[in-house]
Amino acid sequence: MIRRFGHRFPFSHALGIAAIALASVTVSCGPPLTDPASSNVSGTWFAAGPAAGLTNITVNLTQGSDGIISGTYSATGDAALQLCPVPGPCALSGPISGANTVFQVFFKLEGAGEFSGQLIDANQLKGAMNRIDVTQPIEFAKP
Repeated sequence: MIRRFGHRFPFSHALGIAAIALASVTVSCGPPLTDPASSNVSGTWFAAGPAAGLTNITVNLTQGSDGIISGTYSATGDAALQLCPVPGPCALSGPISGANTVFQVFFKLEGAGEFSGQLIDANQLKGAMNRIDVTQPIEFAKP
């Protein structure tokens, strides 16, 4: 005797269609993850480190209404991960560029690494610094 699965399990097909419909509604909720965040990270932030070969990291950030971040940084670098003469350490500084989006805060410390993370509250940024193939946790605070 041959049975057709479509007739034997009509409930499972209806359940599958309902799951797909629910998933498509869920995916379409909320803003695109690249939209500017409603928060603002402008100001001076400090992290003691170490992270990605940096310590004593100060970043001065300015955020536009479009979420774009610009600014400057200063830090102490070590010879292992930064462009410091051996044996190091050395003073580093330069420009910052990035964005504060619905998904994350991201900025690049030109020549020294990249930060990606979250604004925890008005005075705390928490995430990771990346340089070459090293990624380490870091926490910035407003002094």
